[in-house]
Amino acid sequence: MKPKKEIEAIHKYELKILLQNLNLLSDFELGKIRCHFCKDKIHENNFGAIYSNNKKIFVSCSKLHCLANLPQE
Repeated sequence: MKPKKEIEAIHKYELKILLQNLNLLSDFELGKIRCHFCKDKIHENNFGAIYSNNKKIFVSCSKLHCLANLPQE
């Protein structure tokens, strides 16, 4: 049996609060945030994940092949 992974999640109504706390809300609302993997514009209906790597913040869309590329801790 594989060990369980803990996943942090937010409700879509909390997305703007999270983005505001990360100083990304303005860029999000202007359509300037793109998926780190496929470069599609990120919006409320395709937001997949947000993560940091070396103090830089990255966003992924909800496409399965993009989410599969997320770093594994």
